[in-house]
Amino acid sequence: MRANPIGKENFGDLRKGDCYYVDKTKAIEDLLANQSTVVLYTRPRRFGKTLFMSMLDHFFDIEKKENNKDLFNGLYISKSPYFKDFGSYPVISLTFKNLKQTTYESVYAQFVAIIKQIYVDKNYVFEVLDDSEKDLFNGIKNGTVTIEEYKLSIFLLSRWLERYHQKKVVILIDEYDVPIQCGYLNGFYKEAVDLISSVFSACLKTNNSLKMGILTGVLRVSKESIFSDLNNLKIYDMKSSNYLEAFGFTENETKELLKYYGLELTSEVKGFYDGYSMNGVSIYNPWSILNYADEKILNSYWINTSGNELIIKLLSETSKENKIEIEKLATGESISFTYNDKLTYLDLDKKPSKNNILNLMYASGYLTIDKVIDRAFGKYSLKIPNEEVKIFILKIISYAYANDEIDEYVSNFGEALKNDNKEEMENNLNKMLESISYMDNYENFYHGYMLGIFQGFLREKYIVKSNREAGKGRFDVLIESVDRTVGYIFEFKIADNESEMENMASLAKNQMKEKEYYKELQLDKVSNIHEYALVFCGKKCIVR
Repeated sequence: MRANPIGKENFGDLRKGDCYYVDKTKAIEDLLANQSTVVLYTRPRRFGKTLFMSMLDHFFDIEKKENNKDLFNGLYISKSPYFKDFGSYPVISLTFKNLKQTTYESVYAQFVAIIKQIYVDKNYVFEVLDDSEKDLFNGIKNGTVTIEEYKLSIFLLSRWLERYHQKKVVILIDEYDVPIQCGYLNGFYKEAVDLISSVFSACLKTNNSLKMGILTGVLRVSKESIFSDLNNLKIYDMKSSNYLEAFGFTENETKELLKYYGLELTSEVKGFYDGYSMNGVSIYNPWSILNYADEKILNSYWINTSGNELIIKLLSETSKENKIEIEKLATGESISFTYNDKLTYLDLDKKPSKNNILNLMYASGYLTIDKVIDRAFGKYSLKIPNEEVKIFILKIISYAYANDEIDEYVSNFGEALKNDNKEEMENNLNKMLESISYMDNYENFYHGYMLGIFQGFLREKYIVKSNREAGKGRFDVLIESVDRTVGYIFEFKIADNESEMENMASLAKNQMKEKEYYKELQLDKVSNIHEYALVFCGKKCIVR
């Protein structure tokens, strides 16, 4: 059986390591057929952007043609007429994903380190340089030139590579927006924009040595400042009709992958990981699917892979009215928004509007288009795509509206649960509920909020099963440990006023017995079973 390629971002290592590979090479054919000079792909994190760029690097690189010739055997592109372009161009490949420093000086130092290493790798061009160019090349390689010369470094190298190979150059820049976002969050936005826009203007616009420039990022923001000079730029985001299947897994790809690892694409799996609609095509997050195929446990894998400081910052700073609207997403509601492809970080710097936050959440993969309202005017409705993301959104809402104490409350709740201490469970739940501004007795909200809490402290040691049948009085969560030594049953009720809460708790306890929820856990051979009734009323909760 082929190895699960979780975390493998180098195309060569993946193919040589006999890993399972979902063939995305048709995108190479599309890229060459479209003949775009500069292309930007925006997708959420962990949707395969870095592996995609590594695939392009291994396909185009003229230097490693012999080493890479077997990597594409049996793949779509090997049968395409465009395979003639394999190994035909010098490639400059760099990633900005590690430019996450909190000061401009640190970001610039890391940028210089990246350029120096590229110059070391391309040292062979030295033989075609004149004396003054040799001095400049060595200065860039050794770190002794000015910032203005470093801004020109990729442009200069592309000219020298073209001279050496007599071929125009492919430039690949992965995660272009990382230093821009770090600049915005840490007070050096202007300096970061100046650095990156100067680099891009030189190597992607005024560059006769350029065959093709390809960029990836999470966000399309900063178009006016970063890409203002790039009239030759073509952008493909999640709304574009082209390259829909180049990133992420389609439903058929997901079904085949799970089948290969002995799993099925059940309605439960779809509910947890499906839901991304990209111009009508259903797309799955590959990171989540690969982890599920490996662990064989429904869990929240994607939400723990990266920082979410920008979303938390904006949710913290927006108005109470906007918070209430955004919280409604957790109840299963959709929210209308106007898509803005010219959004900049400077727009976000004002009092964060609901529309700007929704644009950011959509681009980051936290929301997906539910339906088209008016395509001509960019009006759509958004929803949370699946259970995995809903758990995350409830978690960041808690962080954005409260403070670091939320982690302590979640941890304390988990310990109280393990010790069967209902009083402490109730105490910590009520402290958490105080942090939420929108609490209008929506069952979906409490249900999702509690799922977020459970996922927060249970993680890999427990299996969380959520059941909800509208109109049948069933609104519960079943939890069992992976080793099946202990299980928990939670029945939720919503009271209209506090005086009804105790009666509702009694009803919930009776319902658990009558409906015999425990039998589902017993079928999994769980013997140590605990039952709890949770009754909510506004920001108050009791545990019985």
